[in-house]
Amino acid sequence: MAIRVSEALQLPVMKHTKLVAGHHGINNIIKWVTIVEVVEDIDRLQKGEFLITTAFGIDENTEQRNEFLKLLTSNKLSGIAIYTSFYMKEIPDSFISAANESNLPLIEIPTDINFSVITKALLEQIVNNQMHLLEFSNTIHRKLTELVLNNKGSEEITNTLAQLTFATTFVYNEFYEVIHYKEQEVQVDVIEKTTIRILDQEINIKGLLQQSLKRESTVHHTIDLYIISVCPIIAKKSCYGWVIVVKSKSKSKELDEIAIGHASTIYAIDFLKKEAIEETKMRLQSDFLEDVFNNTYTDKETVFAEAQKLGYDLSKKQVVFYFTFKVNHEGNHQLVDKLYSVIEQLFNQKKKQFLVQVKMNSLILLTNVSGKKKEQFKKYCVQLAQEICDQWVYFFPEAPLIIGIGKVSKEFEQLPKSVKQAEYAIEFSDLIDKDSSINYYEDLGMYD
Repeated sequence: MAIRVSEALQLPVMKHTKLVAGHHGINNIIKWVTIVEVVEDIDRLQKGEFLITTAFGIDENTEQRNEFLKLLTSNKLSGIAIYTSFYMKEIPDSFISAANESNLPLIEIPTDINFSVITKALLEQIVNNQMHLLEFSNTIHRKLTELVLNNKGSEEITNTLAQLTFATTFVYNEFYEVIHYKEQEVQVDVIEKTTIRILDQEINIKGLLQQSLKRESTVHHTIDLYIISVCPIIAKKSCYGWVIVVKSKSKSKELDEIAIGHASTIYAIDFLKKEAIEETKMRLQSDFLEDVFNNTYTDKETVFAEAQKLGYDLSKKQVVFYFTFKVNHEGNHQLVDKLYSVIEQLFNQKKKQFLVQVKMNSLILLTNVSGKKKEQFKKYCVQLAQEICDQWVYFFPEAPLIIGIGKVSKEFEQLPKSVKQAEYAIEFSDLIDKDSSINYYEDLGMYD
């Protein structure tokens, strides 16, 4: 962990130095200290370095003076300290103007302070901070790892991260839905999906989410007195969501980014654990529906009991939806997994039962249907399919869906026929409407 120029100026050894320009840059981070007597090749200097120099030859050599002016405006260094009275009696106005323009702290050092004393004091501070940073990082890692090992979930991780950073913390899933929230000093209201409100100001953070995902790292955005930090939760080359941390800019620390980074890894592990459970659940559902759709069950009582174990009631009226993609994609099997997540999210919100059978390029959905008449059944099914379609288009517009809906089955023995009908609704969709994404089997009319 480096130190800021403002912190360096507070050190006892810097007591008699004078900040002559670049006052707006005193929060610049000093990553290392470099002493150069003759400033020649400025390209060798690294970003974040703090340069100490006697400015030898600059007064007499126009070329060196121009190079130094270029260095002052390069936005590379964290600050520059010049010894006056050795080779430069006073810092030129042109240097002061350039430093002010670039917000680069320009410090005047009297000759009675040794190079070694300043260098030692600054480097000791940097090294001490690095040790503190390492200890903090280890502490964070240990605390968050213990949560996973003790089978604590994402909510506990969120609470711990909020306490460690003293920041309001919330987590989005991949569908921009807040799944966990812990408020600290800043109240953040989620208005709609990616639109949040801090105090009276509304901000759409979708761009920040996408930017962090593209970089695969934490990005920061300052708004008035607050700073928003966003970190993606990535595992198996897929994004499972984002961690968002909001706190006062004045209280923001480099340690926060380390904590957020560790937390995103722990969240990823927790999401993978839940995904493994979901995959097992999907496999059980697929195997069950395979038996139902192929009439390979032993007896009715067994089928109903198996459905009950899966949390599904087969005694109600049922409808089959068949989902596939209008265009074949190389990663269709990954899209099918995403489609399952969209359906699961929507049905959980509705507190509605469902079963799915996942295939390589398609997905079959079985769910209960409401209504008493044929027109009511159709209205209900088409409306439900449209909601799924709208959700899908919002997140994956590049892979449009096509949905087939079979006839409503009043008895579960009719389900194999309903599956075929849903497939036919897609296969012969051009006979109904070439541009339609939702196709109801009974709309085939005479073509059925």
